[in-house]
Amino acid sequence: MIIVFFGLYFLLKDKMRVKFIAVSSLIFYASWYPPAILLIFFHTFLGIYGGLWIEKSQNKKALFIVIGVALAPLIFFKYFNFFIDYFEITGLILPLGLSFYTFSMIGYYIDIHNKKVKASSSFVDLLLFIAFWPHLAAGPILRAKNIFNNIDNELKLNSDTLALALVLISLGLVKKLLIADNIGGYVNWNLSYGVLSMNAFEALATLLGFGIQIYTDFSGYSDMAIGFALLIGFRLQANFNYPYQATSVREFWHRWHISLSTWFRDYVYIPLGGSNNGKLRTYFNIAIVFVLSGIWHGVGWGFVVWGMLHGIFLIIEKILGELYLKIPKIIRWFITFSLVMVAWVFFRLEYNDALMLLTRLCEFTINPNSMYFVAPICIIILYLPIEHYFKFYSVDKNGYPILNLRRMNIVVLAILVFLALNFSGEILPFIYFEF
Repeated sequence: MIIVFFGLYFLLKDKMRVKFIAVSSLIFYASWYPPAILLIFFHTFLGIYGGLWIEKSQNKKALFIVIGVALAPLIFFKYFNFFIDYFEITGLILPLGLSFYTFSMIGYYIDIHNKKVKASSSFVDLLLFIAFWPHLAAGPILRAKNIFNNIDNELKLNSDTLALALVLISLGLVKKLLIADNIGGYVNWNLSYGVLSMNAFEALATLLGFGIQIYTDFSGYSDMAIGFALLIGFRLQANFNYPYQATSVREFWHRWHISLSTWFRDYVYIPLGGSNNGKLRTYFNIAIVFVLSGIWHGVGWGFVVWGMLHGIFLIIEKILGELYLKIPKIIRWFITFSLVMVAWVFFRLEYNDALMLLTRLCEFTINPNSMYFVAPICIIILYLPIEHYFKFYSVDKNGYPILNLRRMNIVVLAILVFLALNFSGEILPFIYFEF
């Protein structure tokens, strides 16, 4: 289907390409679950009439009403399945990418209110913004100003853009097929035996394994999305910037799921007052942002705890201030990496199982079969220092990926692509398809 899309896309003239991308995005989405396109149309029409109302009225009442209407489907589909656990009712399918395009539209409405972007009355432009196929299933969260600018000023495909796109797509395939699917299979295998059966080494390998899996799975999708977007004239900002080299949790969130962290910064943290109203209010604002981030990811105490932990880590770093920066960098890296990994346990497991896995880290028993559970994960984890050392792309000051054109990078990436195509793991769905 992708090959057919690009074959037709490059045959069309500039003015027809926007319509073709919009219609193709709708077709791609309908191929997953046709009834879900009703939500796409709902948000498109809400974007037209709600956006124009916000622009015309210029009052917060209109803004809050439109945002409330936009949030209603997301809240319904996310929480319906949570509550039916207490009743014998068939669950609903969470529409693919609903969280991502809902947040994109909320940002659009706030930008209209703040006069950062004009309300669009174009059905095609808004349909493309919402249903833009490279990002639709698992982000990144789009900004209206960037997309509309790209619609009006298509990025021309030249040798540099093509090279960057191909590297991003190739790197995404490597991350997903070679790393995420392989390590995810072993993580699932370990967990299938139950957390209670694990010793410290198995628990640690499972914890680290999921930390690498979710990074390579999600950043792999984002890399491919940004690469495919480049091929059709849209330049998207990087969504990941080597997060596991961060030496503080604050820096981690500058590098991890950047489109979400900047969304919360711009549309929640700053409107709440940011860090301008004293220390206690700053700490409160941080806590609110990360609790909401946990709720955005999913329903359940595990996600809430995951968000709360990151909020607590950031508040502690704020309190320590310069004192924390006096700690040697390598130790700060180890602390940050350890804290992030511990938090991932609550993201992956139910709350009670997460606590149990953490207690198993202290279970120093000898199990002769441990190597079967631990060794494959340890081998695959070696990808992380390789990627962070070679850095196949970097991120410029404006947040856009730029290619690192070193001969050794090309050689290493070519080897990794070969391995991915020949030693891919169990085919697993992208983790963020669930959100």
